[in-house]
Amino acid sequence: MIRKISFLIFTAIFLIAGCNKNKEIIPEKSIPVRVYTAKPDSISAYLEITGNLQAENDAQVVSMISEKLTKILKHAGNQVKKDGIIAIMENRIWKESLNQAQASLQSIKARHEQVKQDYERYQRLFQERAVSQQQWEQIQSSMQEADANLARLTAAYAQAREQFNDTFIRAPFDGVVGTIYFDEGQMIPVGQPVAKIINTNLMKTKLYVPDIYIPKIKTGQLVYATFPSFENTRFVGQINRIDPAIDPLSRTVEVKAVFQNDQKMLKSGMFGLFNIEVEKKKETIVIPDNALLNRTEVQINRETGSSSTVKNYFIFVVKNDTATISAVKPGIQSGSRVEILQGLNRGDRVIVVGQKIVKEGQKVRIVTD
Repeated sequence: MIRKISFLIFTAIFLIAGCNKNKEIIPEKSIPVRVYTAKPDSISAYLEITGNLQAENDAQVVSMISEKLTKILKHAGNQVKKDGIIAIMENRIWKESLNQAQASLQSIKARHEQVKQDYERYQRLFQERAVSQQQWEQIQSSMQEADANLARLTAAYAQAREQFNDTFIRAPFDGVVGTIYFDEGQMIPVGQPVAKIINTNLMKTKLYVPDIYIPKIKTGQLVYATFPSFENTRFVGQINRIDPAIDPLSRTVEVKAVFQNDQKMLKSGMFGLFNIEVEKKKETIVIPDNALLNRTEVQINRETGSSSTVKNYFIFVVKNDTATISAVKPGIQSGSRVEILQGLNRGDRVIVVGQKIVKEGQKVRIVTD
């Protein structure tokens, strides 16, 4: 019986050894990954604010008289030079008044010149005692009257000329006609806007910056703008005014920035995203932001029993062909780049492709092409 049991045990051991001998050893599978070698770089943090563009110079030209609009010379969208005529109002009566004032002025100038000559002649004669005191006083009185008449008619002519000129609606500066508010033949009351002129060479925007950023904002600072109309174009402007007062309700400060518009690409009313640099780091570790992973953990306060969530950040680095987790502390994030303050050293190889499928301690294979 003992011999039979021993034989069975021996047979089992022999069979097991045979199976192990024939079993093939399968090597551990490595995961292909791409890496980024950590190195010092510069990175900036930006404050993003939405806003609208306006022309730096725009003005409404108002009517100085009450008259009918007879002719529009420049329509909306037309370029116009400073003092260029945009529209003409009915001015026949004003022209007649100007002609009458001019004729009266010319007449009084001739009379004034004659009296002046007599005055100068009588002055010499009086000094030579060739005329009496009474005669001298009479010519002085005539001269004073001639001066007063000349001054009065000169003022009347200036007023008539100004009223006639007011029938021409002129541009106050070089620009583009934005709007004409009346049609030809319509009556324009005095003081009403007739046209809007826009100078598109310089555009402006008003940005409302939270007061916590005010210490990081200064005049002359660059502002970067993008607009849906130009997806691949970034426009660069400059801050030229910061309101000294903080709005007590919104806790914001009005910041004005201007943009050169020599190419006429920017239009008044365009909506865009404006970025102001509020922080910049040099010679700091920066990696692609897709390499940064996070997990949320729940922490329990042992004293109060309350719970809170904490987000922990980590990356995978390659060491000895193995994926290794490294807890990190991120800093500035800008676009697709992020600063790493702690947990990563210069020269470390950070997994940027494959980081979501590898596990701690897993073998990896770096793919370079």
